[in-house]
Order: sequence, then C-alpha cells, then structure tokens
Amino acid sequence: MSVLFETSLGDIVIDLEVGLCPKSSENFLKLCKIYYYNLNAFFNVSKDFLAQAGDPTATGTGGESVWSYIASQEENKSVPRHFVPEFVPKLKHTHKGAVSMAVAPSVSGDQGGCGSQFFITLADNIEYLDGKHAVFGHVVEGLDTLDKINDIFTDQAGRPFKDIRIRHVVILDDPFPDPVGLVKPPFSPTRPPDNSTRIAEDEDALATLPEEEEERERRKKAATASALTLEMVGDLPFANVRPPENVLFVCKLNPVTRDEDLELIFSRFGTIMSCQVIRDKRTGDSLQYAFIEFDKREDAEQAYFKMQNVLVDDRRIWVDFSQSVARLNTSWSNDPKLGPHRREKGGFAGRTDLEETRRYRGVPKENGGSDYGMVFEMSDEDTDVALESADGVKFCVHRCILATASPFFEHMFALPQPPPDGKEPRPVIPVSEHSSTLSSLLQFIYPEPDPAIPSLDELAALRKELLSPRFLDESPTRVYAIASRFDFEYEEQVASGHTLSCSILDCPLSDDLKFISAHAYHRLLVLHRTRSEAARALLKIPQDIKCIQCSGPFYGALVPPKWWKEFERLAKEELSVRPTTNVIFSMPFLAHVAQESGCIRCAGSILDAHAFLASLKKQIDDLPSTI
Repeated sequence: MSVLFETSLGDIVIDLEVGLCPKSSENFLKLCKIYYYNLNAFFNVSKDFLAQAGDPTATGTGGESVWSYIASQEENKSVPRHFVPEFVPKLKHTHKGAVSMAVAPSVSGDQGGCGSQFFITLADNIEYLDGKHAVFGHVVEGLDTLDKINDIFTDQAGRPFKDIRIRHVVILDDPFPDPVGLVKPPFSPTRPPDNSTRIAEDEDALATLPEEEEERERRKKAATASALTLEMVGDLPFANVRPPENVLFVCKLNPVTRDEDLELIFSRFGTIMSCQVIRDKRTGDSLQYAFIEFDKREDAEQAYFKMQNVLVDDRRIWVDFSQSVARLNTSWSNDPKLGPHRREKGGFAGRTDLEETRRYRGVPKENGGSDYGMVFEMSDEDTDVALESADGVKFCVHRCILATASPFFEHMFALPQPPPDGKEPRPVIPVSEHSSTLSSLLQFIYPEPDPAIPSLDELAALRKELLSPRFLDESPTRVYAIASRFDFEYEEQVASGHTLSCSILDCPLSDDLKFISAHAYHRLLVLHRTRSEAARALLKIPQDIKCIQCSGPFYGALVPPKWWKEFERLAKEELSVRPTTNVIFSMPFLAHVAQESGCIRCAGSILDAHAFLASLKKQIDDLPSTI
C-alpha cells in the first residue's frame, strides 16, 4: 500500500505497513485522501536526523487524527485529537527513509499519542527513537529527494529558510473503507495553511533581473510608495489616480499675461473649458504659470506640439501636460471596503446615478470659496461610520482614513457591519475603549491644525526641536533643506553631517528640497564627494598585518591577506555612497568580508588587526564631516 508525495524538491514514494500498523496506516491514508497534507511544509529538518511534516500550522503543536477531523465537522460530537500509537518491535529506525508517526506527549490532561504529524529519518541507525515514535512505513523511491532535504539550510529551530512543501499527494493503493462521515473535498487547497514568512518554495532567492529591468522595477516600486504616502497625507485623492489628459501646464509666463490673453491664443486649437493664470492669494500678482483645460484631448495634444517655446508677451513659454490632480473630485476612494459614496443631493437630469460634467478648474465649492481644500476638511455629514466608546460617546469618522492608518481598523471594517438605524444615518460600531482613549487615538490619525505660538521663547524651542534625534535619524536631508531654506547656519551644519549616513542621491524627494538653492545642494554634494575620496585614500594596510595562510612575500613583494582585498573593495563601494564608518567597521560587515575571502584563517587575522582597524576608523571619523 503506497502513497506518492510530490514535494517541491522531488517525489517520494512511501510503502505502508498495513498489516502490522493498520490504525496508523488508515489514519495516514484517509488524511491523504481529504488533501490534509497538501501544501503542508516540512517545518522541522535536522541534518542527518529527520524531516518532520504533517502540521498545518507548521508550529509542531497542531494537527489531529482523521477521526478527530471528522468529529470536528459534525455538531455535538467529540473525539480525542490523538490515538494510541502502534509500537511494533520489528519495525525500527535502522535505515534511512523510515516513516514514523510523531507521538505527542500528554499536556494539561489531554491524551497524548498520534495525530497527523509524521517524520522521515534522514540517516541510518537512529535506534534511540525506537519505542518513542511508531514506525509505520518506509520510503522505497525518492532517496535522492531525502538527500536534498538533508542539505537544506535551516535556522536555529530547524525551520528551513526556504519552504519545502508537499505540493500534491497521490494514493496508489488504499485497502481501507472510508470512515462514516468522511467527505472528500471537491478540489485540492490552493493556498498554504500556515502563514509562512520564509522564502516561497517556488521562489528563487538568488535570481537577478537584467540591470535595466531591475532599475525599472525599482523606480516603479518607489513611485508606488510615493503615491501611497501622498494619499495618506491627503495630497492625492487615491494612490492610482491619473492626471487629466486634456489639461496643459504653461510656465515662464510674463507677469503681465492675463487669463484672457492665453485663452485667446490657445483657443485656435479647440474649445477651451477653462484657462487660469495662478496668482498669489495675498497680492494677486501672477506666479507666471497657468493651467489650460481643453474640451478634447486631441486639441490639447495639438497645442502641446505647436505652442512649445513660442514667444508670448516677449517671453518664451514652456508647455507640458499637467501632472496636478489637486482639483479632482476629493470624494473618490479606491478602498473596496468603503464602496461608492452616497449622493446626498440627488443626481442629474432626474436620475440619481448620473453626475453633471464638471470642469477641472474653476469649479466653486459649495461654501462659495475657490481655494484648494484639504482632504480632512469635512463635516460630520461626510463621514460614513461612527465609533461608540464604552461610555456612550460617538465619534464620526471615515473608513478609508482609519483603514489606511491602522491594520486593526482595516480588519475591523472588513467584517460585516450593523446596518444604520432610523436615528443614525451611518453604521454604529461599539468599541471597548473609553472615550478619552479613543479620542487620543483618533488625534494621532487625524491631523491637527497649525499650533498657535504665543511667544518667541516657544518659537526658539521649536527651532531646537529641528535637531532632535528622531528627525536627524529619520530624514537628515529634509532637516538640512529646512535649515538651509530659513538660513539656520548651525542647524544646517549639524544636519549636513548626519546626511553622510545615507545615500544622498537615493533619498526620496520631498517638497522641502524645492525651496533650497542650487548652491546649498551643491555644498552638500561636495561634502559627500570630498569626504568619500579622503576616506578611500586612507584604506592602506601596514606590512605587519598578516594571515598565517594567505599572506606573505611573493617574488620579493608582500602579498596582503585576502580579507583585506575584500575589505578594501567593499569598503570603497560603501564609502562612495555613505562616507561614514557606521557600516564598514561593524561586525556583520567584517564577518561578510571574512566569508568572501575564502580563507579559513582570515577571520582570526581580522581579530588580530583590531588595533589597526580602530586606528583606521578614528582617522576616517576625524575627517571634516560638515559643510
């Protein structure tokens, strides 16, 4: 009686001792029949010892017998998880490939015994398992697969870094009738039963993409992350929003150019829905750029090609497609749990499912204003759910904001919600927290208005807060940009030193960088370049640093240790990006250098050179570190 396991490393055929171990064999075969073992992981692999599987949770504490599984599917019926193991004296763990049921001990009064977990021995002569675990089969084909499992890399707990899963199970022969109540699922599971965070069994951790494709993927991920950030702070209505294709952005205008002038010039390409020169809110002076909305995209394309670098009011204008989405509908949402927003004021033309076409710009708000609104400037009528605290206080909130801010709210809103009653127009969700706790929590999620600063002393304290460790560690380039923008010389110097610990060219762009001068940014780049060149020039090893195996005189010249060659190469790469000693003298970096050298004695040579490395670190740290 045989079973075929199709694993991610190869096939394994197991012959069962049906005559000697009928109960264990029946339990194993029926669990295979209901796809219980499909996509299970080998969660415990010990080299030259055993490979354990059969626990859907992959923790070593789960699993149950087939009779317990059947009882769990029925009501008012209880069967112990385990059954009594079948110990047969002639069946021992003497050969590689012995298949045994793992015997669970009795815990907290629960009966121990055999459930669903089993293991396969990976070496011969493991007799000390005899009498502790029950052998009920042997591997007859797939010993090469066991060798692959034996060579897998694992952590300290024996869990493989890369999952080994049972992809499919084929029962070659089953002599036992099905137990009463056993129902075979219509199809095999498609998702692993455990929430593994290891390398997937079908994933190649060492696979690399071509350089161009890898750069494309990196830029795509960075753009997606930036879009999500802008959505969270309210600058975008939702992350995958696209700018309109019929709106042009025109800049480098003459301050005397008016809306009517631009509309007259661009109207020859098609119907213009709106034309707006952006002006200062206080003075009304032109900011020398404008947005022009055409009725059709084709008209905007013609204007883009024809009006580029054209002379308007003695100025060469620049025309491009607008990337702004600030005036799009702020009630849009890409949250599938939120659903479409209800229209409180009816529809259009007598139908509630229609909406009147609106211009991209020039649409007045309901309150009569025309300025740009923030996404959080909403009344209670705009909220779609209410949270009721333990003391009866209701907080009207927005699902999309709370679900984005916290996985707790995301999971809570994914559950079925109570329907709104006649008194409350929105669903009311009771929570166990007090109103004071809930109010403090919501204040972290919803933005507060700008604080009032009553005195100059408090303003000076806020300036000192700019150099707090949390800001300097999280985003030193932004701190440098803010200090440079407001001519804070001391703060600018301190922040420039902290930027050395990050790659200045790979830092995410922020709006603060728009307001610093090219001179300030150039000074920062010069600091990074000069310190990097000076630090790399210091990477020289004295002749007394040796390795007893890989260094020494060679044709009259002294050959340095192999670890120094790797250290010099990797350190120069790191210093060219981040000219500090935070990485190159750390223990993980030095351990990686010793491993890459390929010499088993180099690790000891590195330890012997600790005085030289400490001196080299001090020389690099003493280099100029601020602008």
